[in-house]
Amino acid sequence: MIYIDMKVNTRDYQIILGTIMGGSSIVKSKGGKHCYLSMRDRNGKWLEHKAFQLAHYASPEPFIINKTNRWHSLCHPIFDEFKIKFYKNEKRHLEIDNLTFWDLGLAIWFGDSGKFENGSVIINTHIWGKTGTETIKKYFELCNWSAEIFKDRKYFRIKLAKEASIHFMKTINHQLPLTLEKKCNI
Repeated sequence: MIYIDMKVNTRDYQIILGTIMGGSSIVKSKGGKHCYLSMRDRNGKWLEHKAFQLAHYASPEPFIINKTNRWHSLCHPIFDEFKIKFYKNEKRHLEIDNLTFWDLGLAIWFGDSGKFENGSVIINTHIWGKTGTETIKKYFELCNWSAEIFKDRKYFRIKLAKEASIHFMKTINHQLPLTLEKKCNI
């Protein structure tokens, strides 16, 4: 893998943070020195948007494997740092101190795993398990966004209260591309 010495800026940090929270993975290849970010999404336009934002970490062009749009970054020490923060014993792990979102990070997370339905924001949190979902709920409550945990089929979700949902959407709407317009009409 190619290694380029670069510093992560706040904007990139927020995009990466939202992407990890939304389900993308930090991967370390066997024998590799550093980790890389691996994104995939059914929505090719959304993935292209994120890939364009992080183009200096890899080729801006996503690729398709088995009908799924994918994008991989270059290997870089910044992704090692994210691996330490969000993984424990090779499994996803959340600590509330690592949830340092700005509007952009929240928007990316919402774009990856959220929806606005019947006046409420619903975020798919199943990749974080029960404990991680509880940590996310605490984070939202620290932001004064009332939230509840529920299961859709067997998967964990968080639903923000109506008033909290409107505030959340007003916070992130200016950061979302038009390709997500249908997803977030309030």
